[in-house]
Amino acid sequence: MESQDKQAEINHSRGEFQLGSWEDSKPQQQARKKQLELAMPNIPIGQLVLDAGCGPGTYGIILFECGNNVVGIDISSDAVREAGKRALNNCLAFVPMVGDIENLPFREASFDICFCGYALHHFPNINKAVIEFTRVLKPGGTLVLAEPNGSNPVVILNNGIKNLFRGWLAETALDTPNEVIHKIKTYTNILEQQGYEQVKIFSCFCGGLPPLPKSRGRGNLDLATLNMIKTLVHLRQLIFIISNKTLPRPLNGADLFVIGAKAEKVVVN
Repeated sequence: MESQDKQAEINHSRGEFQLGSWEDSKPQQQARKKQLELAMPNIPIGQLVLDAGCGPGTYGIILFECGNNVVGIDISSDAVREAGKRALNNCLAFVPMVGDIENLPFREASFDICFCGYALHHFPNINKAVIEFTRVLKPGGTLVLAEPNGSNPVVILNNGIKNLFRGWLAETALDTPNEVIHKIKTYTNILEQQGYEQVKIFSCFCGGLPPLPKSRGRGNLDLATLNMIKTLVHLRQLIFIISNKTLPRPLNGADLFVIGAKAEKVVVN
């Protein structure tokens, strides 16, 4: 599968909303802030930022609180509505809108920074999205990709196990059929092709948990199933912590940051 099933992503987001998976806990929020703190020395402050695939606004709001002006975009109207509600409740000028990151509704060279957090592993092929990010970035602008580390052996094993249950996970809105965990080389190759400079790779695991269901939802999950899912997620977290401490960089962390600067001038061969 080379193209994304976009309706599946919309359905998945709606299912997450029904299950209550968007209600970030304090440990989740702290983990995301720790992740960004790792990357922040390489990210300018006081810039116009595009939060591509913003979801419920988790990273976009953090980037705004760091002193940036942030525009968010996501294919799910449910996600955008939740992001807008969060921004309003916190009196933040974070502006989310509905749109497709493979076909951005912005002019060329519109943004100083393009941040895409945990969206590209929902694309079987990331090239079109990265090309769009590059188009809307100003020359010299910064691209920041945060993704699962597809070169980490524990992440690879975890995704292989999830693939065995992919149909059921998609049916119960716990996951999406589009998920493809990309390797570090996939990201560095496309950035190289697009002429990015000063490309840096950061690997980490700051803790936190993925979105967990808080209700039975449309998949009719019973209490025993919910408890089993939570137990397995906590076990996975423990294994990620161990791998983060024992494996060499950048294979150790379950989380990956890829940061690059768009070339000031386009070289035509």
